[in-house]
Amino acid sequence: MDEFNPKPKVCSFCSLVCEIPDLDDRSEDPTGAADGAVVARDAVVARGAEHDSWCIKRSSQRKLVPLRLARMASARRSAVTSDAAGTSDAHESFFESSSRIVSQQLRRSSSILVTGRIHCVESARGSIELARRFDAAIDPWDSEPASDAISAMQRGGGYSVSLGEARDRADLWVVVGQDSLLEQTPRLANAMHRGESVPLLLLGRWSDASIQKFKSSGFDVICIECELEDLPKRLGQCTRVGQTHSESQVGQWLLEAKYTVLLYAPSALDVEGRDLWIEALDRWVLQRNETTRVATLSWGTLQSSFHQTCTWLTGFPGRIKFRGGKPHYDPHGYRAKDWVDRQTASAQAKSRSLLVWVDDSLEELPRELLELDLPKLIIGPNPGSSNYQADRWLPAGIVGVTHTVNMFRGDQTVLANVHCDCHPGSEMPSQWLKRFIS
Repeated sequence: MDEFNPKPKVCSFCSLVCEIPDLDDRSEDPTGAADGAVVARDAVVARGAEHDSWCIKRSSQRKLVPLRLARMASARRSAVTSDAAGTSDAHESFFESSSRIVSQQLRRSSSILVTGRIHCVESARGSIELARRFDAAIDPWDSEPASDAISAMQRGGGYSVSLGEARDRADLWVVVGQDSLLEQTPRLANAMHRGESVPLLLLGRWSDASIQKFKSSGFDVICIECELEDLPKRLGQCTRVGQTHSESQVGQWLLEAKYTVLLYAPSALDVEGRDLWIEALDRWVLQRNETTRVATLSWGTLQSSFHQTCTWLTGFPGRIKFRGGKPHYDPHGYRAKDWVDRQTASAQAKSRSLLVWVDDSLEELPRELLELDLPKLIIGPNPGSSNYQADRWLPAGIVGVTHTVNMFRGDQTVLANVHCDCHPGSEMPSQWLKRFIS
């Protein structure tokens, strides 16, 4: 008898998009001859084994899936009844009536912002095409970390590396930051390790639990605690220590390393002047490359898919506004929250504005979004709660759960096909967006 060979799946709940074993097939009886109780028991065992292979973030996010699916189903049932009653054609579908109403609202609006939590290529493409069609501005809601990293690289340059090359070739890792790096991407330490002992220098504020994660992944770890604001300076001091005090372990590592990789995540850095902070790190990398090989691995969030797709389609990573179908880039003028401030400052501007929120996340909607006194169109699995009567929610499916999508890994070098694991039952955000521009 052939031994069961699990097929890999890809997880869509953090920017590592790592493979997980698909053990659901063990619960199926292709012959139909097995006892029902045995099949049920095997299904429970298989699901338990699969859940054991999930990281903490995936496990916590999956608990939200049934709630979101139930709310979407309820909203569709009530919307179909109410919308059909108000149209001349009682058989008109909810999707058609919603598309017609939203299209009219888009045409009436004189200033439109497309924003949200855009995590897959399909949603990014649809959002960009919608912005192009209606001469709108487009920028993800929490784009500051990525924008700071991009600005620093644009000003000073640098050397970057993919996760795959870093894992295969680095003989020294320097990881700067704090615990939130592993909270955002729990299995990053495992993904960094290539199966042999490699030295790793932790700089920043790291708990014993985080240090242990790197050690249990196989790294030889030294942790030097310092404030994040002082990290660029401290890193330079470590380099000087390595040049003058080679008897220290850190000095030996820095002197002997042939390929050093400096890893940080902009979104996990709680520092003022983050772009200047990153630029200082990049300068250290450039200086070190005068005598050895050092590269930066700037780890992105799930919004990496948006920035990559936007660069493909427009030549810019985001923070753009279309005029006559052509993109205009302004990293300061077209920031999403600055657009909101300008529109809410004028009563006339508010009445003719529209914020289109595209959401690929299971998280609750930001409170600051719901409290905005602006017309909002929300496309995603969660309606939130708002007292502003002009708001409209279009229920959409969940990335990697109800729909198969494409997503970039946090180093923006791997494009993964994330397969769904349950029946769709709803439109994707990209399908809604396509209706508005057709």
